Amino acid sequence: MRKLTLLLCFVSFLTNGQNITVDSAKSFTIEKTGSVTISGNFSNSGTFTLNSDSDEFSSIIIGGTVTGNISYNRYVNTVGTNKWDLIGSPLNGESINSFVTANSSTLATNGATKAIGYYDNADNTWTNYTTSTIGGAGNFPLGKGFQMGTIANGTGILSFTGSPAATNKTQAIINNDAANSGAGTRWNLVANPFPSYIQGNTNADSSNNFLTINSDKLHDSYEAIYGYDADGTGYTIYNNSSGALLLAPGQGFMIASDNTNSDNISFTTDMRTIVGGDDFITSSRAMQDSYELILKLYQGDTEIDNTRFYFKEGLNLGLDPGYDAGHFNQSASLISRLVDEDKGVGFAVNAMGLESINDVVIPLVVNRESGNGFKISIHTNDIYEGTNVYLEDNQQGTVTLLNEQDFELTPQDNLSGAGRFFVHLTSASLSIEDDIETHLLNVYKSDINNFITIEGTANQSNQINLRLYNILGKEVVSKTLENNINTQTISTQGLATGIYVIKLKSGNTVLTKKLIIN
Repeated sequence: MRKLTLLLCFVSFLTNGQNITVDSAKSFTIEKTGSVTISGNFSNSGTFTLNSDSDEFSSIIIGGTVTGNISYNRYVNTVGTNKWDLIGSPLNGESINSFVTANSSTLATNGATKAIGYYDNADNTWTNYTTSTIGGAGNFPLGKGFQMGTIANGTGILSFTGSPAATNKTQAIINNDAANSGAGTRWNLVANPFPSYIQGNTNADSSNNFLTINSDKLHDSYEAIYGYDADGTGYTIYNNSSGALLLAPGQGFMIASDNTNSDNISFTTDMRTIVGGDDFITSSRAMQDSYELILKLYQGDTEIDNTRFYFKEGLNLGLDPGYDAGHFNQSASLISRLVDEDKGVGFAVNAMGLESINDVVIPLVVNRESGNGFKISIHTNDIYEGTNVYLEDNQQGTVTLLNEQDFELTPQDNLSGAGRFFVHLTSASLSIEDDIETHLLNVYKSDINNFITIEGTANQSNQINLRLYNILGKEVVSKTLENNINTQTISTQGLATGIYVIKLKSGNTVLTKKLIIN
């Protein structure tokens, strides 16, 4: 097999080799726009360095064995208010203490506190290492993410040193949503463990991508990659409704675990690619295959949040894992609900079939405090020409054609939950004279809660009669709900685990639904 022995080399372009050996006292540098792919073995006795900047990251892919360490000069955002970067080591074997020492002139500090820390989803806390704790931090686990920040007016480069992974890697995750009386979360901070880009979704590669490989480990309602926006505004969601997704070496991101016991996600060598650009890079969507509508909520001229509706052949009004994506913050100012099989999850990406573009009514949730005026407007309208987008406020009895004007409101009471606002997509024209008022009545039981939630009760013209039956048809709960509160709950404590049927009746509105109580 051919061996390439390197003496002194700076690479800013693609290089392919069967074996690569860097001799002692010699050096090899891959510039930020360069990459190296090795089908054979890699050996380094000298100096081997990869470079990057804020939107360009070099790559190395090794097919065979690895001997020796390399260095990756990885760009990391400047620290500031909410301006953290989520990063994991793209190399194996370096201690966190050694990393902090080696990068002492670039890593930000605040007294004894270092700008490097970890996330604990058992109680939803972030903890930074300090002078007294860094010594016991251990090595960087490959595949685990950390929060990091560099000093202002610096280079933004932190140097990692270790062995480049050339085999499949795993990282433990867990759903702690019910831990510590509900203080825990399902979110896990993980990171690309390779010194190369990886393919994130089916548009990057139909099978060898992160979401497909780990679909059975991720929560169906949150089957996506959540990338922190590094400015405190939240997380950008990437899934199969996004363009081809590529994640930079060492890039950290959040994912939602589906298992209350510890599970392992996989980063496979087949995910690796030398193609990429920024931290998270996506190509443009193929508009002939899919369409999208984005609504944004503003306070004055400041964008507070947005929600996205995505349409593609073969999807439905229920949950489409990998296309629908729940909002990272379920109390966000603007989220939507599934049209069918709504279980109380607020979605940032609501995916549906093409047939729904001109024929659907979508529940919209606005969470705002009283007295805080806001407006909702169309940001992106890449759906059929001639489709009208109406926002219904059934409490005010209004419908607003968002194609022509914004919806504006200063609420007199706090807004939350589903039942008041709806988005109508239709080719027809609607007006306040039309009988279109939507009366959502919804019921669901979350796995982690010991109660049943009923929504939309404040928008019913009559009181609501509730009956709950066990699998044998025996009535176990009977209750009358008044219509002065929009969201109400019924305790399930004392009920045996099993399948139940709940029936809600309000005037001519009747809702019957199966529930699982565990």
